[in-house]
Amino acid sequence: MTFPVIHSTLDPVALTNEVQARYDVIPPLTCQLISRANNDFYRFSSDSIHYALRVAKAKFRKPADYFYEAEYLIHLQKAKYSAPRPYKALDGTYFFEVDAPEGSRTITLFSWLDGEVYNKHLEVSDAHKMGRSLAKLHTCGESFNPRYPRTINTIKILEERAPFLMEMLKIDKSARSFYIDAMDNVVKAYQSLSNSRLPKGPVHGDFQFANVMLLRSGGLAALDFDTCGFGFFSEDICTFLWRSDMEIKSTEINDSFLDGYSSIRVLSIEESEAIKIFRVARDLVMSASYALLINRVGPVSGFDGDFSPFTVLAKKHLKEANIS
Repeated sequence: MTFPVIHSTLDPVALTNEVQARYDVIPPLTCQLISRANNDFYRFSSDSIHYALRVAKAKFRKPADYFYEAEYLIHLQKAKYSAPRPYKALDGTYFFEVDAPEGSRTITLFSWLDGEVYNKHLEVSDAHKMGRSLAKLHTCGESFNPRYPRTINTIKILEERAPFLMEMLKIDKSARSFYIDAMDNVVKAYQSLSNSRLPKGPVHGDFQFANVMLLRSGGLAALDFDTCGFGFFSEDICTFLWRSDMEIKSTEINDSFLDGYSSIRVLSIEESEAIKIFRVARDLVMSASYALLINRVGPVSGFDGDFSPFTVLAKKHLKEANIS
């Protein structure tokens, strides 16, 4: 019997052969694994150009989700918004699949962006620029008309990942009880927003500082559109706020981000109020995601083996949202 595998590392030589056979690239190419986490990223290089190759984890998304992402990124490129551009293969597709021990993995070739990804050591001015960048992304998407719709369903995501959290907490009865009650209350509060008229549109899905690059040219680019789709704009804002709350812990940074956003797209009173619920919903989704991914991605930033900050943040935001 072959022992089960949850996240394999693909052979770079085989990947190089696949890329050269499927894309209009000029050999010889070199291939180097540069990031191994939720997805694996490789840098492909020739004499004159670099490419970024993403190998998604198995059983991550449906094909329609990858189509949506590709169309969205192409739309953003036409709108002059900086983000990675997917390359079209010789057969006209924007991704392909290979069989790995843990299942089929989807592979996409992107343009290489030259710059530095931000970390938690942000300046207040950086946060302001990021807020403006997210607002521009939201306004750029107003004319986007995808052939393959993809809707952000936070409650469904939470329901799918909650069992992993319950399994992880099976010997911590106090924490387990807290999360069971919190999920029940937050789902009810979230459902009230689902029936509201809060503005929606194409969103990034994970616009946190580690998914923003300062380009050599001086501008910003958004990275990692894995979880993009049609959703609430104010919920998308909370993806930045959550990571900031977790690692930076600065109200000044958060306020600057919101000020930057509002300088491009003004938030309604209803949207500002909804952020309180979206924020704690993000807490629960990320807590459940931690349980799902910790043994897949290992100790990386945000998933370093210490779960307690997730619970502390969830309790804080539950109190602020007055959800009980």
